[in-house]
Amino acid sequence: MHEIILDTEKNNVLVAYLPSPKDLALALEHGWYRIPMVHAPPILTAGKATHIAFYQPKSFGDDRYMVRWYSPITSLVVRKRIELLPDEALHPDAQKDYYMVGCGTLQQLPAPIPSRIPRRNIFFPTTLKRLFTATDINQLFNDSPLENLLWHALLKADIPAERQFDIRVENRWYKLDFAVFCKTANLDIECDGEAHQRSADEVEKDKRRSNLLAAEGWNVLRFTATVLRDELDNALGMVHDTINRYGGLADPGADGGFRYTKGPDDPQPRLF
Repeated sequence: MHEIILDTEKNNVLVAYLPSPKDLALALEHGWYRIPMVHAPPILTAGKATHIAFYQPKSFGDDRYMVRWYSPITSLVVRKRIELLPDEALHPDAQKDYYMVGCGTLQQLPAPIPSRIPRRNIFFPTTLKRLFTATDINQLFNDSPLENLLWHALLKADIPAERQFDIRVENRWYKLDFAVFCKTANLDIECDGEAHQRSADEVEKDKRRSNLLAAEGWNVLRFTATVLRDELDNALGMVHDTINRYGGLADPGADGGFRYTKGPDDPQPRLF
């Protein structure tokens, strides 16, 4: 028998939302996890996921807002929800199709991976290497070289940002590339492709999205690949100015709970 060598650098781990301790018990005792078929992420439907890891929300009490358990994926089949949970026959989704994800023996990570900000609807790919080395949930994301470039720049500038952050506006979910929380408003930083490659429909859709977010207290900054590659300091300067204009970054360790930031060429933070 040949030894199977896993590529720890590939995005073959699905980080998935685990609704409640009851769902963890099902995975531990019966070896499966469920995902509604209509919401299944591409990494799963394309058969690229070799492992699954679980994010635990508020329902886990003291163990909330963290990734703690993981396992190899042993099977993937489609079942009606009522087949998986026959004691919930009256559930409104009882007749809907779900992916039944077979789990091997669940194991705990050497240390749980915390999320500084509560998250919802988490389903995203990562690598085994990141799963075993991350000390913050934001370190798990590995979906875009452009976003990775900006992420490392924000870290260097001491600007805490939440990657791929989901928010709900008018009964619709929006995924923000980077969410930055400030005193008087919040900041959504988006990494766009080249401007000339974007269709008129995409531009119009982004405008509508920005307007909806603005109504909910989010300011949107968009940077193209060219700006991030060739004018990164200018982009960061704009981020710094916007944060300070909105009263500074949310920081529980700072006096008053907020702090101003300093741009790459500033001897001290700019105040507005």
